[in-house]
Amino acid sequence: MIEAKNANIKVARSIVNLALAKEITAAAEAKAKQIKVPMYIVIDDADANLISINRMAGVILVSEKVSLGKAYTAVALKTATSNLVPLVQPGASLYGLQNDSNLVVFGGGFPLVLNGEVIGSIGVSGGTVDEDMTVATAGLQKFKTIAEGLKSGGVVTQTAASKQIVGAAITDYGVNVEFARKMALAVEAKADEIGVPMWFAVLDKGANLILQERMEEALLVSRECSLNKAYSAVAVKTATHVLATVCQPGTSLYGLQSISRMVIFGGGHPLVYNGKTIGGIGVSGGSVEEDMKVVQAALDLFNAAAKEHELVHA
Repeated sequence: MIEAKNANIKVARSIVNLALAKEITAAAEAKAKQIKVPMYIVIDDADANLISINRMAGVILVSEKVSLGKAYTAVALKTATSNLVPLVQPGASLYGLQNDSNLVVFGGGFPLVLNGEVIGSIGVSGGTVDEDMTVATAGLQKFKTIAEGLKSGGVVTQTAASKQIVGAAITDYGVNVEFARKMALAVEAKADEIGVPMWFAVLDKGANLILQERMEEALLVSRECSLNKAYSAVAVKTATHVLATVCQPGTSLYGLQSISRMVIFGGGHPLVYNGKTIGGIGVSGGSVEEDMKVVQAALDLFNAAAKEHELVHA
């Protein structure tokens, strides 16, 4: 197991934040590109709460849940998921554990360990078990380098270089993960400006997750809310704050609010390109008004890029 050691850090879990998750993800993604196998990459904190999930273009969709399960398993059991393989065989000490739907008992999930303490995890899925483990290990090595390089009281911050995102693209089926990251930066900047940490989710045309991330201190309940706002915006092809006015008793869509995953208050917007809905974004963490301000920053970025793209290809 890869373990980081740094006597300067007294509270190990204090270094786990979104900036660190992005650095680990970038290293893992670079390895995935090197071996030419797209992946889902998940980072959890010490309490098994999601910090970020990123989906590379072309990855098999079943790997979303598998990657989430690997990250959860690694932190919940404080061991690499590959270590569980011999322990869950018939007659072995943990046989039956594999029946827990939240757990994954094959390779690709690893705990993040600093000074002997599990402070988070990485879960990777998209290839063979060996490929998943190779990609996850690249992320672990990056974690070790960063953690061991921190000075006393140091925190991981996102560098200017890491904010220079290349390869962002818009297509008729959605945005790629690189463009999702550009929108995430706009969300983070606006959320920081108003002093309210947020969750941000991006879905494609088929309501499949591309990216979701949590800013430090964002409300945990907002994870599902941000995701469902993005889902609602895609599913109904309209902004969620508009739904609030048409789902009241006696109005045209009353009852829609009772459908699973539907959110009918502000913070979710469809992404419209060439006159068609190609995805959705959702923000949650503050009041409805605050969520709407923050999600608008991402929407403005998308709309400007979509317009420019349409002009170039006209």
